[in-house]
Amino acid sequence: MYSPKIDERLIPELYRLKQTTKKPMTKMVNEAVVEYLQKCKEKCDSQPLQILKKIA
Repeated sequence: MYSPKIDERLIPELYRLKQTTKKPMTKMVNEAVVEYLQKCKEKCDSQPLQILKKIA
């Protein structure tokens, strides 16, 4: 299983947010990645021809 490393500069902010929200940092990072992927998918779905042109 691929386990990417979180940039060390992000850890203090994530830790502070963890203290405020009482959520585990891994859960917050997962939520952020899911949100990012959803936005990318929406963008791809709305402009599929431009993306295909960039790939070709």
